Amino acid sequence: MLRALLSILMRACLKAILLLAAFGLKPAAATPACPPPNELLAKAKVVVEARVKSLSIGESGLLAAEPDVPTRMIRIDLEITRVIKGKYPRKEATVYGVAFPPGPFMELATMALITGLGGDDTFEWELSRSELGPGLELYTMNNCSYYKFRDDLFRR
Repeated sequence: MLRALLSILMRACLKAILLLAAFGLKPAAATPACPPPNELLAKAKVVVEARVKSLSIGESGLLAAEPDVPTRMIRIDLEITRVIKGKYPRKEATVYGVAFPPGPFMELATMALITGLGGDDTFEWELSRSELGPGLELYTMNNCSYYKFRDDLFRR
């Protein structure tokens, strides 16, 4: 039984890696521009208010066929404070992405630094879900997803 469970988990991990490789490891210049935030919010199924518990960047373990393809990945652990749109029953979520655009990496790093300092340390984030199999899901950040950070921190 343990062997069967390990086999299922290994297949799920392989599917997750292949899914990330297929959707996330594309050159940023080839990606189309994202629609405006109001359109992204309208299309979003699940949007939460969250704070960053941890953010890490490290090697994914993927073996790229081309030497120019980056293999580092970003992992963000979120603490969900409330659900804004849709349904999400848990109080935590883990989101994965690749370490090049599109993606609000500077904003997420800033939010990770101010978490717990009091005041407004939350932001809005769409949980973009990909199903890997029955009961297995993965949340990614490198597609055009809705997000909204504090205006006073990120004036351009």
